[in-house]
Amino acid sequence: MNILIIAVYELRRLTRSRWVLMILFLLPLVLIFLLGASLSGVVGDKEAETIDPVKVAVVNGGGTGSSKMIKTFLDSAEIKDYIIPQEAKTRQEAESGLRSGIYGYAVIVPKEFDSGVQRGGKAELEFILGKDRMDNTVAGTAFDNFLSIMNYKQAAAMTLGPEAVAAAADSHQEGTAVKLGDLSKGGRTYTASQFYAASMLLMFLLYSGLTVTHSLFSEKDNHTLYRINSMPVKGSDLFIGKMLGIAIVTMLQCAAIILLSYWLFGVYWGNRPGLLALFCLLIILASLTISVIACMFSKKETEATSIINVITVGMTFLSGGMVPLPDSWVNSIGAFTLNHWTLQAVIRMMLHSDLEQILPNLWMMLLICLILFSAAILSYRKVGYHE
Repeated sequence: MNILIIAVYELRRLTRSRWVLMILFLLPLVLIFLLGASLSGVVGDKEAETIDPVKVAVVNGGGTGSSKMIKTFLDSAEIKDYIIPQEAKTRQEAESGLRSGIYGYAVIVPKEFDSGVQRGGKAELEFILGKDRMDNTVAGTAFDNFLSIMNYKQAAAMTLGPEAVAAAADSHQEGTAVKLGDLSKGGRTYTASQFYAASMLLMFLLYSGLTVTHSLFSEKDNHTLYRINSMPVKGSDLFIGKMLGIAIVTMLQCAAIILLSYWLFGVYWGNRPGLLALFCLLIILASLTISVIACMFSKKETEATSIINVITVGMTFLSGGMVPLPDSWVNSIGAFTLNHWTLQAVIRMMLHSDLEQILPNLWMMLLICLILFSAAILSYRKVGYHE
């Protein structure tokens, strides 16, 4: 009963403060809007780049007719979207066109290319690069793939016989050689607003520890803790009641950030609301326990506040929640932060990833919270909450 009374009192104390309400509910939404709008081109999945077709000069060596194999390859449906073949009579004409920008790439077909391949010779072409790096990459990839398939068939025919070539051709026709798509599950991407909404949510949930610090030290500084201890109230009841009241306010703050960011800014939080709520509860528990440990071993409120500020800002930064950091940094040093495991899980929920990809983050958060909770209990038993 005492725990509930203390929790209700803590709720009333927090909700009466306009400053607390602005910090807890208004500031996160402002930051989400500003960061999401200003860094929309820096953070988040980018739209897939379009590939413009490349004009390729095809020079048939020796002045003979065009290669039927090359023509068949260039006329295929999956190549027409990327290669625009244009016949050039001589090598000099192709080089001149490359210098002037008429062509983006050039291919020199050796003399008697078809007959040489049919006799079992190696399929080889000569390439002349153009000025544009992307054009060189697109055309080079297409023709390298063509030569690889031709030489593979040659090797199969020489080793296994003509039947192997027919079998390889049948298997190749079952699907296209190139398939464009999105690596994200379900073709979904996340925006800068989604990323910073998740990042700011976690940061402000961790900042709830400052409320714990202020509440605990205010009882000492105002000398009300001594009077409370003189009443039939256990120290643990007072301690748990304060934690419960602050936890309820923090959960309301969490719900407000999620719902208001969805209604005002269209932030999509994924398809697993229950799992999202569980991760938020774990972050709240971790924040409260960190604050308890800091308060138990700090003599002044300023010391505990500084510790919590450094921990919160440091973990948010190292997890890449403030500015984009290299993946090698985020996945190595950032892995030692609470924000890393929760932020990655929330992003995966936004992308509709499978549950198997999210569960490792959940187990890690449960382990971290268990360790912090045990450390908080041990610190309370060792130091206690007294003046």
